[in-house]
Amino acid sequence: MTDQRSHVGSDAHGGPGDAGQPPGQRPGHPGGERPAGMTLGRIRGVPIFVSPFALVFAVLVAYLMSGSIHDRLPAASDSQVLVLSAAISVGFLASLLAHELGHALVALRLGHTVRSVTLHGFAGFTEYEPEPRGAGRMFLITFSGPAANGILAGACYLGLLAVSGDSHLGVVLRDLGLVNLTLFVFNLAPGLPLDGGRIVMAAVWAATGDQLRGLRAGAYGGFVVAAGLVVWGSMLGGRGIGLFYTYALAGFLAFAAYQSLRAAQLRGRLPGLSAGRLVRRTLPVEGAVPLAEALRRAQEVGATAVAVIGRDGAPLKIMNGSAVDALPEHRRPWMSVDEVSREIGPGMVLDADLEGEHLLAAVQRVPASEYLVTQAGRPVGVLAMVDLVARLDPSAAARMVAHR
Repeated sequence: MTDQRSHVGSDAHGGPGDAGQPPGQRPGHPGGERPAGMTLGRIRGVPIFVSPFALVFAVLVAYLMSGSIHDRLPAASDSQVLVLSAAISVGFLASLLAHELGHALVALRLGHTVRSVTLHGFAGFTEYEPEPRGAGRMFLITFSGPAANGILAGACYLGLLAVSGDSHLGVVLRDLGLVNLTLFVFNLAPGLPLDGGRIVMAAVWAATGDQLRGLRAGAYGGFVVAAGLVVWGSMLGGRGIGLFYTYALAGFLAFAAYQSLRAAQLRGRLPGLSAGRLVRRTLPVEGAVPLAEALRRAQEVGATAVAVIGRDGAPLKIMNGSAVDALPEHRRPWMSVDEVSREIGPGMVLDADLEGEHLLAAVQRVPASEYLVTQAGRPVGVLAMVDLVARLDPSAAARMVAHR
């Protein structure tokens, strides 16, 4: 299966095969962290990562396939069975990679920036930005993943026309054909985070002109698909690792569908949300001013943020609220504001007119607790991340404050 995800400002495709949900990121990845695992290489400049779990899963697939191969090729030696099962296992991972490259290459073709492709064994993720701005683009990028598996399935079955199905090569081709056919069909199931869910999302979006309505439709479809998996697994009356995997997969889909509904809820709060409207009144002080004095002055003028300025009045740093909260009051007179402030680095300056998804994408690219907000190049105040989160998800903001 494959999983697709999208993040505000970036899109990701990934999951057993590939499961996707509305925007997340990393530089290569969200917030700048690279995925865990080794680098397999680059294709058209896109880094391909393989997580350690992918190798574990490859071994598991090889082990599970060995019994089936023994049954179909009773004359094969143990070493031959090992080679064949390993080939099928590697072919499975290659099929996942082909799926993700389908997403990645079409996204590149349509002018998106593809950050990375990551294989997690039973799942894959393709991260790109920005999120498609139209239903047609979303459909093309989404369908390209399953289409790659459909093409591979067809190629395997064409290969079977040229070789005996009871030969070593025939067994490998048949199993890889079934793998790719399964990836093709399963990923088109009409529910997020699967590709089929994003196709539903694109269809509803195109029909209604409402992207959020499409996102909700895809999410509800995800719950239906998850429930269908549970019923299917129960009706088969299976046991062991197969049944466990079916139920685990259903749980994964249900949780991802729930996340998609939450994403729809958050996006519904984005319109009209701008950096300028969220800024805190800010007191400018020189860095050598004692922290206790700066806090006293801020309280006098009703400011809830402090910016460190240079001799020319230009902002240099922003006081780190978390650092101040963690500092005992008796130490504050002996600490300067400069010591509890963070330099204003690239990405920490936001335009006051930045709003909606563009604002959310900007803070996702460079995570920080505070940002300097400017208008026409002049500072107008500080945006605290907790204030932005409070407008989007009050419960999450309360947890942020509680953990300070």
